[in-house]
Amino acid sequence: MTNSIEVIKDFALILKAELKRDLLFMKRYPLEPLSFLFFMYLILLSILLGFSQLVSGDYASVQGLFNREKMILGYCLMQFVFSTQMGWSGQIQYESQTGTLEQLAISGHTLGGVLLARGVSQLPRQILSFYLLLYAYVLSLPGLNINLGKLLHIIPAMGIMALGIFGISWLFASVTLLFKRVGMFFQIVNFGFLGIFWQDRNGLDGWFAVFYDHFPLSIGMAKIQNILVTGTVSPDYSYYFLALVSLLYAICGYAIFRLMEKKARKLGLLSQY
Repeated sequence: MTNSIEVIKDFALILKAELKRDLLFMKRYPLEPLSFLFFMYLILLSILLGFSQLVSGDYASVQGLFNREKMILGYCLMQFVFSTQMGWSGQIQYESQTGTLEQLAISGHTLGGVLLARGVSQLPRQILSFYLLLYAYVLSLPGLNINLGKLLHIIPAMGIMALGIFGISWLFASVTLLFKRVGMFFQIVNFGFLGIFWQDRNGLDGWFAVFYDHFPLSIGMAKIQNILVTGTVSPDYSYYFLALVSLLYAICGYAIFRLMEKKARKLGLLSQY
């Protein structure tokens, strides 16, 4: 019991430090997250406007070609996942080059716990970024069937889904511990998540359908789409199912990260690289 209390206190201290660090980062370098959001905003906007030019030069003519609402929600969620993952494996890559990863390794704190505190501390900023990006698209593109008045209702779904994203981020971070400089590999994987967010479930079968039905990102996407597009906000069993799947991904991700952390320590890969 005493050990559990000490672990909780230790995590609370790390979380407090990471919150202060994140606030200090936003205060000192506000243009970095804002420029990233603006860059992400321009990518999809260019695609949508490019479609209008290819079809007939009229943006209204592309509205029936695809589900714009699902396309935009999925893209905003991809940015949400991308930011979370880069806050874990991206920081490990940076800290391995500056020597702070070695300091963390000998500090007595578990790296997995530090990453979790970092993810929780950055979660409010990432949810706000999701809101800002989505709001920008609704203002820029006419006729979108996205109800911004229900944005607060998706916070529970995003919070639960974040737990599954943490599990995926632990997996990415474990690979970064071993290989350090992973280049654009995880950025490619993150953009690959668009294929999941934009996928039509009705056209799936076999093992991919099973994976789709038991993946926290696709389950969370469906829940958020129901709330913002169809207006379904009443709690149902999908929240519990999303929580169960996200928890399983988090447990598996953390377990794999711990194994890779032990391997990295054994190989001496936690020193400055």
